This record gives sequence, C-alpha cells and structure tokens, in this order.
Amino acid sequence: MATGTIRGIFFDVGGTLYSYRKLPATMAELLAEVAQRYEVEDVPGLRRHFELATRAVDVRHADRPFYLFRDYFGEIFAEFLERLGRGDAQLDFPWFEKEQRERIVACLEIHPDCHETLARLKDMGLYLAAASNADDDILEPLIARERLDRLLDDWTSSEQARSCKPHRHFFEVVLEKSGLAAGEVMFVGDSLEQDILGADRAGMRTVLISESTHAAPMHVGRDVPEPGHRISRLGELPGLVESLNGERSPP
Repeated sequence: MATGTIRGIFFDVGGTLYSYRKLPATMAELLAEVAQRYEVEDVPGLRRHFELATRAVDVRHADRPFYLFRDYFGEIFAEFLERLGRGDAQLDFPWFEKEQRERIVACLEIHPDCHETLARLKDMGLYLAAASNADDDILEPLIARERLDRLLDDWTSSEQARSCKPHRHFFEVVLEKSGLAAGEVMFVGDSLEQDILGADRAGMRTVLISESTHAAPMHVGRDVPEPGHRISRLGELPGLVESLNGERSPP
C-alpha cells in the first residue's frame, strides 16, 4: 500500500468529474431514432439488442492494451446490426457515431462541487490531472466546456497515451507527465475494473467515487482490489487528503 505525502491527484472524467445521470435517457432517445430510421416497431427489443451487443464487445475489449473509442463504438454498432438482422445498414455508422459522440458530450453534467473542490485542492498545492479512457474529440470538449484547463495541470486521453486503463502503460504516461512518483498520487475514479484496478497495480492510492444513478461502463467481471477509500461526492476529497497527509509538510 502506498504511503507518504500525497502531492498529486489524478481524476477520471466521465462518472467522476462529470455525472452520467442523463446518459441512459440520452441513449434511449438515440436508439428511438434508430428504430424510426430502420422502421423497427419493437423499441424495447431494439434496446435489448444494443445492450447485448455492448456487453459482447466489452468482453472482447477487456484485455486489449489500446483501442480508439470510435472503433469500439463501431464494433458495437456492427454487432448490434447483426443481432437486429440489418447488416445492410452498416453504412449508417458515420451518422450514428457522430450523433452518439455529440450527445454523450452534451449530456454529461459537471458535478456541482467539481470547480470548488478542484480550486481547494489547487490551493493546497496539489498537482491535478485528468486521466480518461476517451478519444481526444470527446475529452477535449469536456475540458474546454467547463474551463477545467484553469484548474488542471494536465489531462491525458487514452488516444494520446496510446493505452487504455487499466493497462499499466496508461498510468506510466500520466505519471511521467506529472513528474510524481506513484506513491505520491491519489487516483479518483468511478470504475473498479479500469480506474481502481489499474491505479492500484501502478502503486497509487485509490479512491472510488460512487454515483448511485448510473453504473460505471465496461465492467466485465474482473477480480478487483478493494479501493483504498470510498466517497460519494468530490467535496470529500480535501478533507481526506488533509487527514492522510496529517501534519506532514512536503520537503
């Protein structure tokens, strides 16, 4: 277990800095448009096909060290059409990918205590970074929209790292950019199988933030370590860091 003074915090983005609360309704609306486009009357059945396709592709991607999410979404769409018996509609993927990407970015809401918490942590002298499994065209708009660049020292997408959580290389890239040792870092994320597993293997302290309204995506049943700490909101972090650092001061 990592010990010593915490000098930096790495944050996952979706489900951590941003809420997934509106994502299920957003995807339901998109799939309703798919049903209309393909003249499918059984909308609940269509949604079930999409859920099954997503689970199947998640299993195939679980151990891949790197993939682009536009390709991941493409595999889900192809699997979905095959289950739907509409392989002839594969040419619709550019439309679907654009709609899905734009709607996901639009529906994610910043947690209400995010800016205040990051500002407090920044005032404590901590290095702050975002570390996300996402392509650049998803992560960059989310950073820009809420002007998180004013509060974060850096941010890294899996596309930039050429590696996806939980694989070790992703965490090595983010650590190298920070100049910190793994034992000096706390990783905060909503996914046991990506954030907590990967950060724990890299030697970081781990904090699981739980959003009761939406489960973390891409869980396939891996064995995972118990997170070092659990929180229900970002605003708990400054007190947690103060408690763990105690009276120690950085040299």
